[in-house]
Amino acid sequence: MTFSISAVCPETGQFGVAVTSSSLCVAARCAFARAHYGAVATQNITDPRLAPRILDLLSEGYQAREALDAIMAAHARRQYRQLAVVDRYGNTATHTGANTLGTNAVATGNGVAAAGNLLSHVGVPQAMVDGFKNASGQ
Repeated sequence: MTFSISAVCPETGQFGVAVTSSSLCVAARCAFARAHYGAVATQNITDPRLAPRILDLLSEGYQAREALDAIMAAHARRQYRQLAVVDRYGNTATHTGANTLGTNAVATGNGVAAAGNLLSHVGVPQAMVDGFKNASGQ
């Protein structure tokens, strides 16, 4: 089981990523953020090279969907990946490959994206998004 949330604070513009998993030390491979540009969570048979590439594109002016699509189009193992991206404008993008493990889902809101796999319920990512929106007054 892994679930994550990537978000930008609507008041400060600061980015953050939170990850929890049944896999030890998974956050070292999953959570990425770059000041002024965005945040990315990459999970499910992780490839920690993906998020820095997405952040590079965000720093070049791509929006979340454009950056994610560009990286995933060239990624041979995309069917095993799950990603949640937020950019400096609050745009979000998610990807869940066909071979993502177990019960999986994603959810997005303004400035927040959540993803999960091997979940006990498909509503977990939406509950995370709702919790972020309530806490940030959205």
